[in-house]
Amino acid sequence: MNAARMEWLRSKKSIENALTEIQKSINNIKERTEKEKELLSDKERSAEASTNLFSLIKYMVDENRRTTMILKSIQENMARLESGIRDTYYEEDVEDQQQNVVRGAREVPISWLDAEILKNVQVLGMACADDIKKRMNYKGRNAASVRLNRLYRLGVLERYQLGRKVYYKYDAGKASNTLIVSPPQ
Repeated sequence: MNAARMEWLRSKKSIENALTEIQKSINNIKERTEKEKELLSDKERSAEASTNLFSLIKYMVDENRRTTMILKSIQENMARLESGIRDTYYEEDVEDQQQNVVRGAREVPISWLDAEILKNVQVLGMACADDIKKRMNYKGRNAASVRLNRLYRLGVLERYQLGRKVYYKYDAGKASNTLIVSPPQ
């Protein structure tokens, strides 16, 4: 029996060794499976992030295209408005010059308010839109600025840029060939 027992012990030991090897193989397979699952989930997250990034880039390109179209439309409208304003002022200036030339002297018709502004500029020597706004009791500076610019375009006033402000001055010497006509008050 000793020999049979010995044989049985050897076979038991070899079976245990085989089981241990099988267990190690199973553990290795489990580890590889876990690593592969992690890699797959990383790839899935990466693919999802790539898809999201692609969608975001596509959205940004579409928004950029829409914004560019809106800006182009605004620019075209502004150019159209500017050309209309430029044409209007140019036509007014040409008509004024053609109608107001009298025997070497230029006749410039101005409104009563423009005449008052001209008087204020003469009294002050030089005036900016803020000065005229105060003296004429305007609510805003734009009205004074528009009237001063019109008198400058008519050649009645001279314009000087001093810092951020624009000043207007009446020079009687340069306006010697100019006859300023204003309606009575």
